[in-house]
Amino acid sequence: MSEGSEDKEIKSTDLSKHKRDGSILKPPFRQLTGMTPASWKDDRLPEMLWATLLVGNLKREEALDIFRKVALFVKRSPELCDVTQSGMAKWSKEKRLELLNLLKNSHPDTQKVLQSIAIFTELPAHPEWVEVFGSPSDERQVADHLARAVQATLWHQSQGATDCRWIRFLCEIHGGKIKFSNSIEGIHETLRGVLEYPNYGDLRHIRPFIRSSEISMNMRNGEEKNEWPKRFWKACLQSTICSPFPRREQRKDAIRVSHDQVNRIRHLLLLHYLKTDESSDVEPRHDSIFGLGFYALRLVDELVATNLSRGVIGRIVLRSIVECYITLAYLIKKDDPKVWKDFRDYGIGKMKLSYLKTRDLKDKPSFIDEEFLKDIANEDRWEEFSDIELSHWASSDLRKMSEEADCKDLYDTYYDWTSSFSHGNWGAIRESSFAICANPLHRLHLMPSVNLYVLPGVLEDVVRVTNLTLQLIGSQYSDLDFQITNDPKPPKIPWYKEIYYRFRYRKTQKFFDFITRGE
Repeated sequence: MSEGSEDKEIKSTDLSKHKRDGSILKPPFRQLTGMTPASWKDDRLPEMLWATLLVGNLKREEALDIFRKVALFVKRSPELCDVTQSGMAKWSKEKRLELLNLLKNSHPDTQKVLQSIAIFTELPAHPEWVEVFGSPSDERQVADHLARAVQATLWHQSQGATDCRWIRFLCEIHGGKIKFSNSIEGIHETLRGVLEYPNYGDLRHIRPFIRSSEISMNMRNGEEKNEWPKRFWKACLQSTICSPFPRREQRKDAIRVSHDQVNRIRHLLLLHYLKTDESSDVEPRHDSIFGLGFYALRLVDELVATNLSRGVIGRIVLRSIVECYITLAYLIKKDDPKVWKDFRDYGIGKMKLSYLKTRDLKDKPSFIDEEFLKDIANEDRWEEFSDIELSHWASSDLRKMSEEADCKDLYDTYYDWTSSFSHGNWGAIRESSFAICANPLHRLHLMPSVNLYVLPGVLEDVVRVTNLTLQLIGSQYSDLDFQITNDPKPPKIPWYKEIYYRFRYRKTQKFFDFITRGE
């Protein structure tokens, strides 16, 4: 018998295995037809509540011994093979009481544990559960029993959940509801592993077989829906409080960049701009190449100055810098005077559009300088000769541009996820503004958080893409060899010296105030 680890991460399906259907990539399971989704957590766990309580509150072998007694009971009465809460409610009262008393007498603690079920007044066959186990008096103990039960079985592939699914499957076998063909290779060994679970066979094969067989039972009985699972989860939510999980420590920036360094590089780039500027005429190529570099450095400078690398703003900055790089790489790849002009004219048209829209508004936005926009829209030419392009300036999109510019890898690495934060997609909302409720009785649902969660830092990625942008500029205008680098941390002053310096400063300040009379 080999058991193996149950906590190994299940590898996600590669993108290559997803099938494209229009604009949708479908994973293998979604490509299958005629399947009905079935949830252990939402629907079947509440139906096996009695079993989850035993698994979560007794030693495993003790719970499995009780399950074996239940299986033997069903073997003697095959028509009673449905041992779910709703299934038992369909039995005769006599048979139902017989099983409940069997559970009660199987272990000294089962009455105390299964008494917790009676708190749910909408439980199927509730009167018989109260008759056998009594009504609970300690609500805190009930909550503890239920929390342990759900915590042990909530994940559908956990050992606890598999044990509960095993007894349901085993009872269906004893009831003659499930049969297997002898032609299936190794079926006899597998069934022996099920009957003698968990003491025979390779559990790395037996456990998945139990789970897949149990879920197929639900598909077969999919039309038999009832309201008990929904009522169970609603009662748990309304009677217990939420408690958010603390966030695990996120990755910090591995490098340090100072405002002084970025400011120095901006000045060096300015000197290189002036050195390579050959005309006072409108120069779409020269201005765009350096302009994209200056814009990226401005974003880096703001990010460093505000120390927002580990927040939502950091991701938006990274996205903008990636777009700057891809745009510059595309423009250089094309290197067509018309394309350079189209890029510049597109921006002018956007400013003109914003100015004209704002001009006619009664409630004008506070962040727009209307006069400044008008001045910019008329810089290259009188605005009446400037078209407004409403589609993309290159009649393309950033993904296609990255492919043409041979930087699709950069697009794939950075753009999709950072764009979620710009557009307010659910993924960004979830990462930044929601926490998981630690109460297992709430199914680990999400709850909004008012805390400003620290996100993994983006500074290294921002610096990498910005340096690539500077390299592109250098490829067009040589002798540009500066990059953003990791600033060494300032030497740490010992605590006793820091106290001394502070004390000395206060003494000096008092003396200075004295001789100047505070003037």
